[in-house]
Amino acid sequence: MLVINEKYGVVLDPDSLKVGVSRPGFYKVNLSPIEEQIVAMEASVDDLLNCLDPRSGFLMSQPHREGAMSKAGFITMFVFGVLFGVLAVALAFLKLGGA
Repeated sequence: MLVINEKYGVVLDPDSLKVGVSRPGFYKVNLSPIEEQIVAMEASVDDLLNCLDPRSGFLMSQPHREGAMSKAGFITMFVFGVLFGVLAVALAFLKLGGA
């Protein structure tokens, strides 16, 4: 057995190339603890990639919240447009009235 990480007790069987768990005096080739961590990481990666789609929801969000990011983006850009429009009109009035 090849020891990959002593702290976490991870070993590699060189014959079958399987990763397993080790304890003092006992080696067991079992992938289930590592596979559970990989599944959790893949779920996190999928959730991060779903963030790029404004019509999707997040894993930890409340049910029926699909499309909330799209609505929030629309409202944000609408408010920015109104603010910049008011600023442009105010600057135009200042230039006409102040000259």
